[in-house]
Amino acid sequence: MTEYVNTAAWRPQSTPQALLARRGSVLCLGIAGAAASTLPVVGISQWLNDSIEPFHQVLGIAVLVVGMLVALPVMLPMAKHVRMSRPGYAKLVLALVLTADTAAMLLLTRILPFRIGLLSCLLYVLPAALVACTVVLRSRRVAMATLGGFVAVFALAAPVRTWQQQVAAQEWFRTTGVPSRAMVQIVGFPGMAQEAYTWDGKQLTAMFDYPMGPQTIWMAAETVAQGNVDPCGPLLTADGDTSSTESPPCTQERPGLWYRGTTDKADGYVLQRDGVTICVTGGVWPNTSKSQAAYTAERKAALRHVILAAHPATDAELWPRIHPASSTPLGFLLL
Repeated sequence: MTEYVNTAAWRPQSTPQALLARRGSVLCLGIAGAAASTLPVVGISQWLNDSIEPFHQVLGIAVLVVGMLVALPVMLPMAKHVRMSRPGYAKLVLALVLTADTAAMLLLTRILPFRIGLLSCLLYVLPAALVACTVVLRSRRVAMATLGGFVAVFALAAPVRTWQQQVAAQEWFRTTGVPSRAMVQIVGFPGMAQEAYTWDGKQLTAMFDYPMGPQTIWMAAETVAQGNVDPCGPLLTADGDTSSTESPPCTQERPGLWYRGTTDKADGYVLQRDGVTICVTGGVWPNTSKSQAAYTAERKAALRHVILAAHPATDAELWPRIHPASSTPLGFLLL
């Protein structure tokens, strides 16, 4: 005669209380994972950033180290939510969870720069929540759903980034009062990073940073004004930690283009096109010539190339050069 054994006690419990506890575990582990990953991700992003200032890289490494030291204590209390056959494995699993959360968020920052808007925050929390689901619930169905969730999050990142850029441009134009896209001309000085545009109601100004030791200094400037203003008037020039105005000699090279400088000093260029007047001054180029006149000719040619390559900014180009406000529902959602 076969003895009856009650195996119900060995089966996973599916009571409402058990399901609620498991959902609570997913929520706790997801929030903790996202929060604990934030500082390491900020540090790595700063470290990998294309910033020309060396201090930023040192700061990024410091934030990364501090972030990891802070992240581990934040994650340890979550061990109670990771039910393992051997309790000692819980800490190892948490370390893997933190690594996975950090890697997922770091990849997301490469595609979609983080902003504090509601949608941005939601997208950045989702990877940690998906990892938490896999760790806590542990089933084939959950694993497949998690994989699908990751694909969806990263598939949405690029369209959301484009949407962010469009909304940021709209918010910036609306709040600053810059009258047209033609005013926002992109110019590129080799080896220099542009600071955010400033608008005084008449003129749009951009200053360009050049690395000098542990800091950066202004070594180039761009101004754009509406209409055909006097091309031979005073020019804004960068002077280290400040700016000034100069009035160098003015020579028209062709219709709409003026050279500002002499045979011994190339100060800048002025271009009138599409209803705006664009001025560029400064820049840093290596001196590969033996004479001052030859070096000036090289600088002149480089400045001419810079101003002739100027073009109205796209939303993607405008995005890193502005500080958009969040004063509309779309702004609060995305920015």
